[in-house]
Amino acid sequence: MLAHFIDSKPFQCGYFKDRKSLFEEYLLEDISEVEFEYLLAHGMRHFGEYYFRPRCHNCHDCVPIRLRTDDYYMTRSQKRSLQASSQIEIRLGKPQFSEEKFKLYLDHKTRFVSLQDDVEDEENFRLSFYAKTRFGMEFEYFLDGKLIGVALADVTRKTFSAIYTFYSTEFPQLSLGTFSIVKQIQFCQSRGIQYFYMGYFIAKNKSLNYKANFRPNEVYINHEWRPFRNAEGDSLVPKDGLQWVNADSLVKATSSREF
Repeated sequence: MLAHFIDSKPFQCGYFKDRKSLFEEYLLEDISEVEFEYLLAHGMRHFGEYYFRPRCHNCHDCVPIRLRTDDYYMTRSQKRSLQASSQIEIRLGKPQFSEEKFKLYLDHKTRFVSLQDDVEDEENFRLSFYAKTRFGMEFEYFLDGKLIGVALADVTRKTFSAIYTFYSTEFPQLSLGTFSIVKQIQFCQSRGIQYFYMGYFIAKNKSLNYKANFRPNEVYINHEWRPFRNAEGDSLVPKDGLQWVNADSLVKATSSREF
């Protein structure tokens, strides 16, 4: 692995207007599968070769969350989403950019008021989701031959990392977001992939609360993965314990290719 270290600076938080964010961030090239799985297991996310994880000074609400696919328990609402979307055709493949997908992404983003980011132009969209995707996979969702949703992910032998899902605002009755995650989990189960990473859970942000509904799940706190919600939906971590303080550097400068 070749690491380029970034001199990180605070910037406007994309989840809370009254807060500043700070990342531990790198540009990482030539990552092996083992290295990639290690990064995921320690709370790292990425867009292309840009890797990051939160290191905010006064806020620790971003908590990595994942589930073990063998233990996944499908809720009634998730079963209903499968039934409602039973006519959807799913196509799997390597991520492929198109103008149609970019327009679908912009349409999807109109649903969110609290979420802000800079992936607003075509170039940034390409770089974030369709450039140098060594472990990348794309789920395309079609209804009557029309593309209505896309899910981007990273897949290794042991891990599946959900990167981003965007879909049309025309079909709210289909629960496409829930449908997409369930289908991705089932994909993992069919291939013996153990861990399904969902990014960061932020209890105080309504846009991200849905992640805890896929259970039983685990959160990364104090350098270890701990049970969070059990199959029945009971919380095993108190609200004031949902904090992740990142105070070290995951990637370290070295003369070798080890981190």
